[in-house]
Amino acid sequence: MDRHRALRYFVHLAGTLNFSLTAEHFRVPSSSVSRRIKDLERELGATLFERTTRTVRLTDLGKLYLREVGTALQSIDMADELVGAQSKSPTGMLRITAMPGYGERFVLPALEKLRLQYEDIDFDVNFTDEVINLASNEVDIAIRAAATLPDQLIARRLGDHDFVLVAAPQYIAKNGAPQTSAELTNHTVFMYRTPHGILDWRMQQNGIWKIIDLQPKYISNHAQSLLDSVLTGRGIALLPTWGVNKDIEKGRLVKLELDDGPLSVSGNISRGIYLLYHPPKFRLQKIRVTVDFLVEELNHDLHNVRSH
Repeated sequence: MDRHRALRYFVHLAGTLNFSLTAEHFRVPSSSVSRRIKDLERELGATLFERTTRTVRLTDLGKLYLREVGTALQSIDMADELVGAQSKSPTGMLRITAMPGYGERFVLPALEKLRLQYEDIDFDVNFTDEVINLASNEVDIAIRAAATLPDQLIARRLGDHDFVLVAAPQYIAKNGAPQTSAELTNHTVFMYRTPHGILDWRMQQNGIWKIIDLQPKYISNHAQSLLDSVLTGRGIALLPTWGVNKDIEKGRLVKLELDDGPLSVSGNISRGIYLLYHPPKFRLQKIRVTVDFLVEELNHDLHNVRSH
C-alpha cells in the first residue's frame, strides 16, 4: 500500500466527507479512494469512517488519527517545499482567499501586478465569505474582516472595516433621509446575505446591540449590485466605508447619520481588514513575496480611498 497517498486521501476525505469530491480533487476514480481508505483501516486495525448510503462521517478514532496525521503531513509538505525552493526564485501554487467585494475591488488588481513580477507563482484565488481554516493547509493566505484575531496566525492589518449608511441625493430628494433607527422601517433598504444568512443591521441601546427589524426590498451576496442599486437612487444600504468613500467624496452618495447612534452589522463598531497566514509558511519564498507585496499594495489602495 502507498501509505503516503492513502494518508492524503484520508485527510482530504475527512475534510469533505465525500468520496466523489475527494476523488475529483486527486483526479482519480472514487473506487481508488475507497480502496486505499479500506487498506489503511485494515492496516491500522481500526474503522476511521462510518459509511451509509447517504452519509460519511469520522469515527472517534478517525478524529484522533486526523489530529495527528494532519499536522504530520503539513510538516512534510512544508519541509519538501522549503528544501526545493532554497535555490530557486519564488515558484509553486499559492492559494489565497478573500472577501468577495473587497477581493474584486482591491485584491484582483494587486494580484495582476504581482503575477507580472512573479510568473513562476501559480495562483488559486477563491472569493468567499466562508470562514476557511488555514490550519487545514487548503489555503495559504486569507484576507478577512475581524474584530478579534485568531490565535496562532500572523495578522497584518490592511485597513478599517467600518460601515456607513448611504443613499443617493436623488433618493433623499424624493423620500427624505431617516433621522432615527425607527424611521428606517419607512424606507427602502437593501441588505447583504452571507453564507450564514442576512447581515442584520444593529444599534446599541442601553449597552446592548439590538437587531433592527427591517423588511429589505433587495437582498444579495453581491456587494457591487447593492452599491449599484443605491447609486441609482432606489434605496439605502449599510455598506463598508472602503467601498463607498469615493462615491461620497464625489457627491454620488450621501452619508446618513442617525440621531440615536451608529449602526453595526456585527455588534462591534471597530473592525479591521487583515491578511492572515501561518508563521512557518513565511519561510517559503512564494508566501513571503506575496504577503509583503499585498500588504504594501493594499495599504496603499486603502490610503487612496481615504484621501481622494
